[in-house]
Amino acid sequence: MLILACDTTSEYGGAALYRDLDCLAAARSASAASYSVTLFQMVDDLLAQAGAQQGLSLSLRDVELFAVATGPGSFTGIRVGLAAAQAWAKAFQRPVWGVSVLEAMVEEASPDTELAVPLLDARRGEFFLETSRRRAAEGRSRFVAEGEGLVLKPENLGSFLARLLQSGAAVTCIVREHDRLAQALRASLPESIRWAEVRGTLLPAIARLALEAYRRGRVQSPAEIDAYYMRRPDAEVKWRE
Repeated sequence: MLILACDTTSEYGGAALYRDLDCLAAARSASAASYSVTLFQMVDDLLAQAGAQQGLSLSLRDVELFAVATGPGSFTGIRVGLAAAQAWAKAFQRPVWGVSVLEAMVEEASPDTELAVPLLDARRGEFFLETSRRRAAEGRSRFVAEGEGLVLKPENLGSFLARLLQSGAAVTCIVREHDRLAQALRASLPESIRWAEVRGTLLPAIARLALEAYRRGRVQSPAEIDAYYMRRPDAEVKWRE
């Protein structure tokens, strides 16, 4: 199955082509602000590169599954990625699967604790996070998000994580290698928490989760896919005020 995975939620995203779980070609972005200009050229270059390696002429019509990061992250970037994935899936009548950045972080880190808490700088002195619990499902162990994602200030994170630890479950906090503010939280949080760092892009995890969803018959139509903002953009907040 030919999968096109895209992450336009931050400057640490990009796009990649996979044949099942084998990466055929990948490209990292230069800037989150440029996705509306660069994404389509990036995808064209990936198709040309992967096609040349296989002696084929590949186009978007050959993609069998579109996988896209749904957020949280840059509001403009999220919209660019979702709009592109929806348009391609609709034009070529292909399935699409949306993956949250937090879910992809847990998938990529694959911690060995019962609970996983991905942490992501949300700007404005706040952090995005989500609690996922390891569960046995359909023949394998996987993490499943519990409840809605949260946006918390650093002073509230300690008490939140302390409550998780009171259940007796081991907890791993997951951060991305470039996210220095999230990494700095370690000094002020309970020492019993374990830590994992995700390096590079989240594209491999996004592709894996999309392929798993497809094999389980859970893929989405273009109309079903939705953004995972977690909070309103500044323009909307100011307008409501």
